[in-house]
Amino acid sequence: MKGNMAAMELRSGWKGITIFGILIIIISVGMPQIFPAFQDSLTEDLEGANHVHIDIPEEQGAFINLSWDPLVNATGYVVLEDNSSFMLTSRLKYMGTATNISFSMNFTEKRYYAVLAMYNSTDQRQLVGITATGRPDNPFDELLENPAYSGFTGGRDINMAEVDGFLVLEFFSWWWMLAGLFIAYLSVAVIAGDFENKRMDLLFSSPISRRQYITEKYVAMIIIACIIVLFAILGLIAGLSSIDALDEVPAGNVALSLVTCLPFLISIVGIGMVASVTLQKVKAGIGATFALIFAQFFMYSFGSYSPSLAWMKTLSIFTYWDYAAGFVDGAFRVLDFVILSVLSVVLLLIAICIFQRRDIPV
Repeated sequence: MKGNMAAMELRSGWKGITIFGILIIIISVGMPQIFPAFQDSLTEDLEGANHVHIDIPEEQGAFINLSWDPLVNATGYVVLEDNSSFMLTSRLKYMGTATNISFSMNFTEKRYYAVLAMYNSTDQRQLVGITATGRPDNPFDELLENPAYSGFTGGRDINMAEVDGFLVLEFFSWWWMLAGLFIAYLSVAVIAGDFENKRMDLLFSSPISRRQYITEKYVAMIIIACIIVLFAILGLIAGLSSIDALDEVPAGNVALSLVTCLPFLISIVGIGMVASVTLQKVKAGIGATFALIFAQFFMYSFGSYSPSLAWMKTLSIFTYWDYAAGFVDGAFRVLDFVILSVLSVVLLLIAICIFQRRDIPV
């Protein structure tokens, strides 16, 4: 009889697991493919930028070289300088017939340069193009300075214009919800469902102990969690490969960030099992489990607001899975992995203890 309970759960639930796995693959493959279009949306649309060329030195005090494509019949050019692409407070930088100028870089802020062509026969000036020093402005930079978002980045300087920063915030920030809540639902349903459907008497008419029953359900959930994580790893690697981004985010980093998610998911399994043996109802168990998971998430988020609330983070399971550590840094946090693994085992033992002391309704 040993192992039959776990095998039975996998056989009965394979359709749901397969459908969810396909969903995970679609999302994890598709998310990286959104990145190129997203990256383009962050780039400032400077009119005529392809006609104006700027070479920026690495050191302060060196010379910036600005050149532009000449226009037919133009008799001269004007270069305007401003701190904004709107050029509403522009200053005259150059006026003459040359098509290139050099000037010292004695500033640190971003500046914009508009080149206009002049004609003798008219006072009208024609825009050649606009260029700027520094990288394009990222509208998410200011947003990420908010402490509420520091939990998603682990305190790192994440750049949404780079593929690793994009996926950390757009994939992993909701991955815990998608995978975690699915696992939470299953971990409650596989036990509370036996209570509600009056299968417990039938199950325990065979030579199986309550401890074995809970343990094998737990093992089945671990296998399901591994399958889900494997789908996500393969999907993300395929998605990154499709946009030639595996040199920026190695496949090993993808695997590491998601493998370290396993103790996190298994801890959720433990929470769900404790709720299911305590409440013995599917809806009540799911409600309690979801409430506890979101409470953990909010404790983690609130703990990021100020140092005085940092103690809340230590009580949250979200603190001990830093997906950015593996994905961005390629680092494996052994202590965090061990803490969540131990917690998941403790929750399993609590579920066994409660189940052994509870009467089985008939």
